[in-house]
Amino acid sequence: MEKDFNHISETAHWIAALRAMETERANPVVRDPLAARLAGEQGFEMARSMPHIQAMSFAMIVRTTAIDRLIESALQKNVDHVINLGAGLDTRPYRLKLPNSLNWTEVDYPELISYKEKKLAEETPQCNLQRLGCDLSDTVQRRALFEQLSLKSTCALVITEGVIGYLQNEDAETLSKDIFAQNNFKYWLQDYSQGKMRRHKQANDLLKKMKRVPIQFDVEWPLRLFSSHGWKIDEDIHILDEADRIGKKLPLSPALKLASLLFPKQLRKLGNDTYGYVLFSK
Repeated sequence: MEKDFNHISETAHWIAALRAMETERANPVVRDPLAARLAGEQGFEMARSMPHIQAMSFAMIVRTTAIDRLIESALQKNVDHVINLGAGLDTRPYRLKLPNSLNWTEVDYPELISYKEKKLAEETPQCNLQRLGCDLSDTVQRRALFEQLSLKSTCALVITEGVIGYLQNEDAETLSKDIFAQNNFKYWLQDYSQGKMRRHKQANDLLKKMKRVPIQFDVEWPLRLFSSHGWKIDEDIHILDEADRIGKKLPLSPALKLASLLFPKQLRKLGNDTYGYVLFSK
């Protein structure tokens, strides 16, 4: 039976289920032994009911490994505090090799934070981990939280993996400016889609499933938008380059398979230009 998302927090269970499914493969590129526990049956039901499950799994796993790389890169730039906004059921503090002196803060809805605390109560993270409940759509509450976290940092990395898409354009701009306004927030990591092909058939089918949790952000060139706020592109990883690195192949429809044989360079450039993962710096 098909299931639609009723609240944004439910997407966290779905993504955790995809990580769990990858972990069970013979040669996984993501190993997350906690993912199945966090996903629960709810997450697996959602994963099975989503359209284009192979393409969705490809996209989420490639996103995961690309952001892993960018976090590791940021840690080489003297980052002492990672702040994961909309952290969902992410398990990087447990599965990545991190310095034990690193501070890591996860922020999400209080109900999701409580669920995660219970599920992982007996697990030990690799670093100093704290979780904070906050409705990030509440601008006043969010700015107060940012000020508090900035005081606990000298060089912080802010992550908004899978967050920007759910924001209205004005709210995304405000978030960008709020992060930039904090002196000790030096880096910002996010995934992005851009250009005219960001609204292809598979993306539109996903939007229909998520009508109660709509994807709202609709800026054709988001990297240009956020750069206008003062952010500079430090590193930019493109989806098909990362897929090649980890040995993943994009599932293609018969029509796209034919097109890829006829126009391989053009289609590769189009894919890489459309989806990516960026580390911004000030």
